[in-house]
Amino acid sequence: VRPVDQAKSSPQRAAFSRDVLGKSVAAVEQYWMQAIFSGRAVPPVEKRSDADVLAYVRENPGAVGYVSPSSSAEGVKRLALRD
Repeated sequence: VRPVDQAKSSPQRAAFSRDVLGKSVAAVEQYWMQAIFSGRAVPPVEKRSDADVLAYVRENPGAVGYVSPSSSAEGVKRLALRD
């Protein structure tokens, strides 16, 4: 799996971090800083917009990302999250 993240200032990233990860964007950033420093992992690729995320997912087999619900996900498989 190749995850892709939205830009730090993106409202979609704030919503994903809060609603799915249960953390603030800053807390997720801190997690990745510690993972990088310890050599355990690297953070996902970061893209600036829904369109950039969708293009990355289309072009990279195994890629997964999140976009706003109103985005056209033509050419990619849309997954729904459930509680």
